[in-house]
Amino acid sequence: MAQIDSKLQKDAKGQEKKIAKIDTHGAHKKTLWSLVAKKLLLPASILFVLAGLFLAAYSALQIVNPTEGSTMTTGLKIASIVLGALIATSGVLGLFKFGFFKNKGKTLMTLGALALVFSIIILTATAKMGAIALGSGIIAVVLSLFYILAVDGKYDTGIIRFFREMLGEVKKLTWLSGKELFSHTLAVVVFVLAMAALIYLLDLTFSSGFGALSSINIG
Repeated sequence: MAQIDSKLQKDAKGQEKKIAKIDTHGAHKKTLWSLVAKKLLLPASILFVLAGLFLAAYSALQIVNPTEGSTMTTGLKIASIVLGALIATSGVLGLFKFGFFKNKGKTLMTLGALALVFSIIILTATAKMGAIALGSGIIAVVLSLFYILAVDGKYDTGIIRFFREMLGEVKKLTWLSGKELFSHTLAVVVFVLAMAALIYLLDLTFSSGFGALSSINIG
C-alpha cells in the first residue's frame, strides 16, 4: 500500500514538473514575441506614412497630368488618394502619442483594418490597369498587414493570441490513422451509393405507377 502511494506521489510530481515546463516555455515564447512586436510599430508607422504620402501624391499627379496610356478612371484615382490619406494618417497616429485617445490600440487596429480592406478593393479594381497600379495595390495590402501585426504586438488587441490559441487547440486534435480514414471514407461512399440507388428505384417505381394510371381510360 505504501509503495502504491509513493508511486502515485512520484507520478503527480512528474506531471506537475511537465506542466511547469510547458507553462514556462509558453511564457517565454509570449515574452519573446512581445519584446519583438513592441518594436515593430515604429518602422511600420514610418513605412505607412511614406507609402500613404507617395500614393496620395502620385494619384493626385495622375489627375492633374495623366500618363499616356493610363486606363485608371478619375474615380479610382480619387479613391487611391483617399486610401493614401488613410494610410498616412494611420502611420502618423502610430508614431505619436495623443491624449484624446481613450483606447489607442483599438483605434489604430480599426484604421489598419480599414486600410487593409480599402487596399484589397483598390487592388481588385486596378489589377489589370498596369504594373504600377498592381504593384501599388500589393504594397498597400502587405504594409496594412504589417501595420496590423505591429499594432497587435504593441497593444495586445488579441489577434496573434487568437491564432496562437487556435493552433494550440488544433495540435490537441486526434487525427485518424490511414486505415481508419479509408474505412470511414468507404462507409460514406457506400452509404451515398445506396441512397442514390434507393432514390433511383423509388423514382422509377413512382414514374411507372403514375404512367400506368394516366394510361387507363375510364368510360
